Amino acid sequence: MKKQIEVEIYGQSYTISGEADEQYVNKLARYVDGKMRELAKTAKNLPTTKLALLAAVNITHELFRLRQDQQEKETLIEKKTKDLIENIEDQFGDLKLY
Repeated sequence: MKKQIEVEIYGQSYTISGEADEQYVNKLARYVDGKMRELAKTAKNLPTTKLALLAAVNITHELFRLRQDQQEKETLIEKKTKDLIENIEDQFGDLKLY
């Protein structure tokens, strides 16, 4: 069931409509707000829309980096699992279970 959740991001109120938990939506809004405020410290006098765009690009960069890290870890786990299975088969391949 969709609900309306009021959040504040960078001094502006927004109504978010969706099925997500209110605490989660507020956490997301605080994260975006924090990113925009962080950027505003170094990029003074930028309009809010440009700050929002820069925040979106930075958050997307974080997401892509995390996805790449995840993929690398999954690949490493697959390789180690394969190596372990091969090692077990090499050592106990002649064993027969009854």
